[in-house]
Amino acid sequence: MSSLSSILSIGRSGLSASQAALQVTGNNIANVDTEGYSKQSVVLRDGTYITTQPGQLGSGVVAQEVVRAQDAFAESQYVSQVSVRDRWKAMYNGLTAIQNLFNESNTDGANAALSKFFSDWGDLASNTDSAATRQTMLEDTQTLLSLYRSMSSSLDEQEGQLNTAISEDVDTLNQLAKDVADLNLRINQYQIDGVSIPNSLYDQRDAKVEAMASLVDVNVVDNGKGDYTVYTKAGQTIVDGTVPFSFSFEQGQTVRTLSAASITANSDAQCYYEGTDGSEYTIQVVDGGVVGTDSPTFKASLDGGKTWLTDADGNTAIFPANVDDGKVRVGDLDVWFGTVTDSQAVPTALNTGDSFTLVPKKALYWYTSAGTPENVTPQQYDDGTDNPRRITGGALGGAFLLRDAQLGGYEDTLNAMVKSLVWEVNREHSQGAGLTNFSSVQGTYSVSATDVPLASNASGLAYFDRLQAGALTLYVYDSTGKPATDAGGNPLQTSIAFDPTDPVNGSLDALTTAINNAFSPDYLSAASVNNQLSLSGVGGYTFQFGDDTTGVLAALGVNTLLTGSTASDVALNSVATTDVNRVNVGHVGYDGLTASGDNTTAKAIVALESKSVDFFVAGQAKSSQTLGDYYDALVGKIGSDTSAASYQSTYQSSLADQIEAQKLSVTGVSLDEELTNLIKFQHSYQAAAKLISTANSMFETVLGMKN
Repeated sequence: MSSLSSILSIGRSGLSASQAALQVTGNNIANVDTEGYSKQSVVLRDGTYITTQPGQLGSGVVAQEVVRAQDAFAESQYVSQVSVRDRWKAMYNGLTAIQNLFNESNTDGANAALSKFFSDWGDLASNTDSAATRQTMLEDTQTLLSLYRSMSSSLDEQEGQLNTAISEDVDTLNQLAKDVADLNLRINQYQIDGVSIPNSLYDQRDAKVEAMASLVDVNVVDNGKGDYTVYTKAGQTIVDGTVPFSFSFEQGQTVRTLSAASITANSDAQCYYEGTDGSEYTIQVVDGGVVGTDSPTFKASLDGGKTWLTDADGNTAIFPANVDDGKVRVGDLDVWFGTVTDSQAVPTALNTGDSFTLVPKKALYWYTSAGTPENVTPQQYDDGTDNPRRITGGALGGAFLLRDAQLGGYEDTLNAMVKSLVWEVNREHSQGAGLTNFSSVQGTYSVSATDVPLASNASGLAYFDRLQAGALTLYVYDSTGKPATDAGGNPLQTSIAFDPTDPVNGSLDALTTAINNAFSPDYLSAASVNNQLSLSGVGGYTFQFGDDTTGVLAALGVNTLLTGSTASDVALNSVATTDVNRVNVGHVGYDGLTASGDNTTAKAIVALESKSVDFFVAGQAKSSQTLGDYYDALVGKIGSDTSAASYQSTYQSSLADQIEAQKLSVTGVSLDEELTNLIKFQHSYQAAAKLISTANSMFETVLGMKN
């Protein structure tokens, strides 16, 4: 039945509920600028009812619990968009720095230096005997080459900075995973369903997940309380409830995927490599056999087997595993086969279908609950799409793609540019003649083994793939500098037939034998010194080089102007820098003489400026254009990539801001709303107090009646 004490109790519940609501409102107002704070409110429900006359009467209000405002859908959208946004931000920031390295907006760029190089050779064509003109050409060439080396060094520095940033981000990601797991544990401890919700812990967890999304792409499964799972969109678990998983940034690991035949035979075969590259290599056996006995072959892919490297004719390139020293040049790596326990041992056999994944770089690995590493390094296929089984978003995704796909691609293109420049210049220079004859000369390029065909990808030569069958000509001179003759009065000049592709007679040993057969022991001596071709005059005889249709002189670095084959190691041949007379401007005529004023070689080098030459980048089709156009295309690509990244970064940031605004419209604190609530709950409190005051007056009335 109704009583005055019931009215007092109802008033007291109203005071208590209003006071709680006022406290929550005040807390909202105080945290209006607190990042990550979600607006809170008190859940009010009516109290129990008592059935009496005249019916059910209420017992007041109950402030059941404090809840936070949340839009789960908007939060999920925002987390996804943060990953996309920060991927493009990372790429744009990095590309901006790279673009500055290739700034051709002033006259001091690499292309201007290249033009000056050809201009100097034009001057030499007009002043064939001028030592000053030769020296100027050498100095300007040194400037050009130093620019290439500087660009390569800067790209390496950018890669080092990216690796440092990646390492720090991986550490942050692992810490965030531990933090979320700890928050899940604390939520389980503190939450009492229907009574008490640790809203602050939920806010902290959302903030941690958003920070994760800034690093990698994430999805979330929320089954309530601490039953909360965070995983990458590729499916790797980052946090499973109270259990965190870890990522590691470490040197790439080689993975074997053996055929059924190799599994049955318990194969011990393993693939090894030397070198570094931004791409991952998939080596797949095409024809099986025993290395060193049979003739096993393999093919290679740089995008996980979606496309395969091709030869000059556009067909899938097939590489021999059966070579003398076991090493084969594939892209930027030297690849060979050994056993799992010994890189120098011969494996029992390679079977068709055996596959080996080589990761010649520092890579990102996710460690499973069993402690097994899984490669999750972001990877782009040849068609520009992302590998969906790897990390694709966040700052880590952007940093890896910037390092491997873009910066690595630019470096490969720059190296291809320098490699073709060195080859084309040396190809002409090696067939020319300077103002003085050679008494001795040694090549600048070494072979891996002196008995391997020079045109083999196991030769160790940078230009093995540009050699062909033909002949090279040598001229011998007596001590007075005149063309020498043999005992029969015949000129000592010989065109030596040589086929560097011949598996038996195409090696450096075979070449030295052929030269010695023509001139030794009375006139010239050829030998292999430190796996380089060395020629020396005998008994005061000197020599010059003539036409070489094989290309072996340029490939071995004999009578050349430049050394190296990449932007990082390109340099001037010391033979020319120590004696400007060794700069080849002319050529030796059929009579063995170099005509005064002859500028054949200089004109041939000048012609290279407008000549279409071939450029080779592993994984790409052969390109033919001028040296200047090729470099301009590289600069243009960097500019277009930077522009595209800028657009995407701005666009994706705008989308993220819109979604965040949508989320904050629900979870954010509005001062206008809170001030309204403040007045409302204040009035509620005053009304409840009035109710108590009224009940007190009624008590006094009752007590007065007794008196």
